[in-house]
Amino acid sequence: MDFKVYIFSDNVLSGLTKFDLAKLNLVFARSLCNICHFEILPLEKQKDLQFENSCVVFSENENLDNIIIDHYSSLGQEKDVVENQVAIFKKDGQKTVFIPLESDLSILSQILENGSASQFHLFGLGKKSVIEKLESLKEEIADLKYKVIENNILVDIYLTYQGQGDMIDDNQVKVASAFKNYMFSENELNLEKIVYQLLKLKNLSLSICENVTKGKIISSLLENADFSDTLKLAQIKFFENADNERLHKETENILSSSNCDLAVVTDGKIEGDSLHFVFTIADKKEMHFYKCTFTGKLEMSIEMAKNTCLYHLVKKLRQNDFAF
Repeated sequence: MDFKVYIFSDNVLSGLTKFDLAKLNLVFARSLCNICHFEILPLEKQKDLQFENSCVVFSENENLDNIIIDHYSSLGQEKDVVENQVAIFKKDGQKTVFIPLESDLSILSQILENGSASQFHLFGLGKKSVIEKLESLKEEIADLKYKVIENNILVDIYLTYQGQGDMIDDNQVKVASAFKNYMFSENELNLEKIVYQLLKLKNLSLSICENVTKGKIISSLLENADFSDTLKLAQIKFFENADNERLHKETENILSSSNCDLAVVTDGKIEGDSLHFVFTIADKKEMHFYKCTFTGKLEMSIEMAKNTCLYHLVKKLRQNDFAF
């Protein structure tokens, strides 16, 4: 189902209140619903609201009742309330949803619910290529429907198909096989959580030294409340004229001085709109070097660098060749 999304809030418009658009997109993707129009408007503009399509209306809780009253005659008689927060009106097959900005966006999942979608999370394959593969799979999988979200070198796929159940079936295997070289997760776990779970499972410790990524790798891992249990050393350190030999030596030093099982050391430089990123992943037996370049907005390039490092760290942790 397609929805228009409106935010009527002077505070959001001025930046005083933040709205998590990424989470909203994720909620819609998981429900296989589409945002066909998105707009942030001053509160006074709510009087011009039209209900030609299904829509979701956000505003501060103190304003929602007045917005509903202003448009009550156009909303239809079929009404529902979810968790005493969200009002839903239905008319002629269309839904109008009124939700406070103060509410957790996950509550929308109960309203948009479109069955249980399978999910696949990929690294290193562009959205266009993912869609091409999915369109090809439509010839083999009846009633395949999907949503694809691209986010800083990662791609999330949410899909349903005819006859989908709770158990793994042939169609799910077909999808997984099509993306097996890029897939790192088939559930809610992101790269950071996978790193933490694998470290705990294998009883391994990690040390990290980063710089050009501005602490993004360390901070993202520490979002797991207990990650510090597995972290021996976390530092920000910049190197002058770093080369492979220097990185090799720094990685060896961290491995020995922190007495960790696994070490990650990063370096790089920013030139114009390009981020040149290099990092090592090492245990007591071997060390691997990785080099890549990202072009575009610096913030996005740093996120891609972080995701690249974490993805290769996950690959290393999924191996069974650690030396102790």
